[in-house]
Amino acid sequence: MSRIKRRNFITALASGVLGLGLPRGGRAEQGEILTAQSESPVPKIKKYNSLGKTGLKVSDVSCGAISLFEGNVLRYAYECGVNYFDTAESYLRMKGEAYVGQALKEVRSKVIITTKHGFDFRQKIEKAAVIKRMEESLKRLQSDYVDIAMVHGLSDLSLVLNSQEIMSAYDQLKKDGKVRFTGFSTHNAEVTLKQALDSDFGQVVLFMYNHMEGKKIEPLVKAIREKGIGTVAMKIFAGGMQGNLKGLVSPEMSYPQAAIRWVMSNPDIDTCIPTMSSYSHVEEYVAASGRPLDRAALGIIARYQQLAHHLYCRVSCSECLSACPHDVAVNDVLRYAMYFENYGMEREAMSCYAAMEARRKPLSCASCAGYCESACPYGLSVKARLVHAHDLLTA
Repeated sequence: MSRIKRRNFITALASGVLGLGLPRGGRAEQGEILTAQSESPVPKIKKYNSLGKTGLKVSDVSCGAISLFEGNVLRYAYECGVNYFDTAESYLRMKGEAYVGQALKEVRSKVIITTKHGFDFRQKIEKAAVIKRMEESLKRLQSDYVDIAMVHGLSDLSLVLNSQEIMSAYDQLKKDGKVRFTGFSTHNAEVTLKQALDSDFGQVVLFMYNHMEGKKIEPLVKAIREKGIGTVAMKIFAGGMQGNLKGLVSPEMSYPQAAIRWVMSNPDIDTCIPTMSSYSHVEEYVAASGRPLDRAALGIIARYQQLAHHLYCRVSCSECLSACPHDVAVNDVLRYAMYFENYGMEREAMSCYAAMEARRKPLSCASCAGYCESACPYGLSVKARLVHAHDLLTA
C-alpha cells in the first residue's frame, strides 16, 4: 500500500475489501472522508529498532491500544509501517484484545503483539488460573501465541519473582509456545528497572518516559538496555494537555510529534507507544518516525513545559504520599483524572477509579489542611485537584 491514498484506504475499509469492516455502530472519524480529499501521501515508518535481545525489529513509533478506537485504525497503522501493538486484558472493558485480534488477524505473522495481565498479590494466585487467563487472551487475539506477555502495572518486581505460581505459569506458557517473551509494565521505574537488572524475567519492559519526568531514570534505562532488555516508552506526552493549553500551536509540527522526537532521541529507547485511536492520530504520530530532535521541536517542548509545569502531576512522583494523613493514592487518582480530561478515556477512567479501595480515595480531602500541597515539589494545587477528580470520576 506504499502509494495508496488515505481516501482509497478508508473506502476499502468501509466496503470490506480488507476483510475488516467497521464495528457495529462504527463510522469514520468526523470529517475523515473530507480530509482525505487532499490525497496527501500516506506517512510511513522510517526507522525500525532491535527490541533488546529478543531478535525482534520494532517500528520506532508503535501503537498503544488503550483508548476507544475502530479496529480498522490499527490496520491502517500497520499499512503505514507500524508493527508493534500493545494491548491488555483489561483495556476497553475486556474488549481491547478482541479489537486488536480482529484488526490484525490477516497479518498476524508480520506484527508483534504485547498483552498484559494484572494481579492482585493480596489474593491467592494459582498457576492454572494464570494460564487460563492467557489462553482466554489468545482467543480474543485470535492467535496461537503472544509475542510478549507482561505483568501489568507492577510496582515491585519481587512480587512476581517470589510467586512460584506466576513464574511457573509463564515458564509453562513459553514451553508450550503460547508466549515468546516475558516482561512487565510499571509506573515505578526507579524501583522495578533496578530489580530487572538482577532477573531474567523482564525481557521487555514498558515504562513511563517523557520530557517532564524521564531524565531521572535515564541511567537505569541505559543499564537495562545494555543488559539486552527491550525498552518501550509510554505516557510520552507528559499528560497530553496540549488541547487545553493556550499558545501551544506551531505551524511547523504538532506538540505530539515534538514529544515523540524527544523520546526517540534517546538511543536506549527501542520504541514508544502513543495511543492511536483515530486515523489522524496514526498519520500525525507516524510522521514523526525517524525524525531527529531539532531546535523547532525543542522550542515546542520548552513551551509545553512552561505552560504545564504547575498543572501536570508527575505520575512517577510520590513526594506527597507520606505527607497525607489519610493515605490517599494521590498520583493514581490524578492519573485517572488525566485519562478522563486529557486522554478522552472517560469510561475507562471512571472504571479504574471505581475499582480503587475506598480508603485510598480523596474522601476526606475537602476538610483536610492540604498537607499534600506543602509537600508537592512542583507547586500543584493538589488538594483542589483531588476534590475535583473525585467529583469528575464519580459523576
